Amino acid sequence: MVEVLIPGTLAEALGMLADREGAVPLAGGTDVLLDMRTGRSDPTVLVDMSRLDGLRGVGIDGDLVTIGAMTSIRTIERDAELAARSTAVPEAAHVLGSVQIRVMATLGGNLCHATPSAEMPPPLLVHGAEVDIAGPDGGRTVPLADLFAGPGATTLDPGELVAAVRYPAPSNLGSCYLRQTVRWSMDLAGVGVAASVAVDGDRITTATVALGAVAPTPFVVGGVADLMADDPWDPERAGEAGRMAAAASSPISDARGSADYRCSVVAALVPRALGIAYRRAIGGWPVGRFSPTNGLVEEPA
Repeated sequence: MVEVLIPGTLAEALGMLADREGAVPLAGGTDVLLDMRTGRSDPTVLVDMSRLDGLRGVGIDGDLVTIGAMTSIRTIERDAELAARSTAVPEAAHVLGSVQIRVMATLGGNLCHATPSAEMPPPLLVHGAEVDIAGPDGGRTVPLADLFAGPGATTLDPGELVAAVRYPAPSNLGSCYLRQTVRWSMDLAGVGVAASVAVDGDRITTATVALGAVAPTPFVVGGVADLMADDPWDPERAGEAGRMAAAASSPISDARGSADYRCSVVAALVPRALGIAYRRAIGGWPVGRFSPTNGLVEEPA
């Protein structure tokens, strides 16, 4: 028998989690309830977060974007200003599951389930996202990369919750999210690639690539900024960034592809994602339009 508690405030939720050993927060339920049904999780207490409106919504203040942890993936997908300012984030939301799942699933749940193939971490990582964490001993803010400890594991202490995600989205930065899957809908990513490019005129000032589904945790590929910065778009350097990302990957072989195949996909998708991000940064891509699912477009001029 599972006991369900329904707090009305964040303070009440934190108190319930602290008072009940083994209590599990329930956001959208698209992961937790499935884990319970398949036997991967067997909680005795669920703390239903659905009434915590203070953790829901998208806010933009200047260049700073804040998304509450209880914000649905569907809300993120359909936010026009997010699509214009940080396209990779709603682009990733757009390919997560089905519409029905996206209506229920939440950003905080997607991050805290810590699935290596989750859609939302890579695009947030290339935007330099941080997470606001609430706990019984107060709040703290950590880089998103520090939230993940391994497959299905986070660095949250007992009783802590992710309350919000924050990241900068300056006007000179473009971003993109691409993925490879066995099926284009209703499937997890076999490879997830996010890229961001900031420019000064047509010159790249910085570039970032993050990967999902090719390591125990999503991660930012080192060295891409050093390779791409201080020059206009160079397809050869973008290709080298793809090979660098593939070398940094450590995927497993499973039903979605062998490890070697996944590394090959990384090498192919990274330059495509960088190219689309660059186009968006220089205003050469329609505002708010998502990329083709495989990222195949003509090379940036």
